[in-house]
Amino acid sequence: ISGSLRCCYGTLGLQTGAVADSQLTASSALGAFITGQDSEWGPSGARLKQAGLPWAPSSSNHQQWLQVDLRKEKRITGIWKLTSAVVRKMDSYRVLYSNDGREWSTYTEADSTQPKSFQGNNNYLQEVRNNFIPPIEARFVRISPTSWHHGIALKLELLGCQPSAGRRAPRREAAAFSVSR
Repeated sequence: ISGSLRCCYGTLGLQTGAVADSQLTASSALGAFITGQDSEWGPSGARLKQAGLPWAPSSSNHQQWLQVDLRKEKRITGIWKLTSAVVRKMDSYRVLYSNDGREWSTYTEADSTQPKSFQGNNNYLQEVRNNFIPPIEARFVRISPTSWHHGIALKLELLGCQPSAGRRAPRREAAAFSVSR
């Protein structure tokens, strides 16, 4: 890891509440379609290490996503992901990013046009860290589940820092790797 990235793995505020509930949105939430009210499985439940149910969509299909609005462009160097629901487990996912919330790019590996599929956790309580090398610079990040077991559920934290003045990460990513703990 280069010296400029070594210091850029701080949390970006989901755990601490610096990212407000209004900055977390999702394609849907389990239970909300029945009651018309905010769901206990809503996007605010997606905060890693916070008590309560994770985010879970109303149905498990490839059109579901969880979105984080960081309110301004950040250098995003990785993600901690956990599925804490006993029955639901997200096995893999893709990461999309945007600066305007309308046009999205999908994270790809070096010299590839194929979207990178990130590994989820192997059990319900294992956190998985995926690092983005080089980092993403974006305001919005979307997690798009691609495979799951008994349904989609997710808690996460984004890692990164403010973009360096005069020094910018590439808009198109080159590589990624995963670390489990």
